Amino acid sequence: MTVPSFRRSRWYHWLQARTPEPAVALKRFTTGGFVFCAGLMVILMTNALLAPSLHQEIMTLMGLLLSLGAFFALMGYLAISLLRIPLFLLEPSHDRSD
Repeated sequence: MTVPSFRRSRWYHWLQARTPEPAVALKRFTTGGFVFCAGLMVILMTNALLAPSLHQEIMTLMGLLLSLGAFFALMGYLAISLLRIPLFLLEPSHDRSD
């Protein structure tokens, strides 16, 4: 069973819009990784250096918010690797219905 060309084209354009240039995706990946590491460092340093208090909990919460950089790193990684495979397969020049 093959995918109709209009549906294939729609998927191709959707993936193309979500897959930026490799340099942009790599920048997103590295920036997200560094932000995640900074958040993890804040959590570990807060746990080691501050006495249990409300201030420690607030600092840990800030570290957790920075740890959301892992999401941006994941999106950059997916744009670099996994989203490119279906984009290559659905490319109109690779249409196998000829």
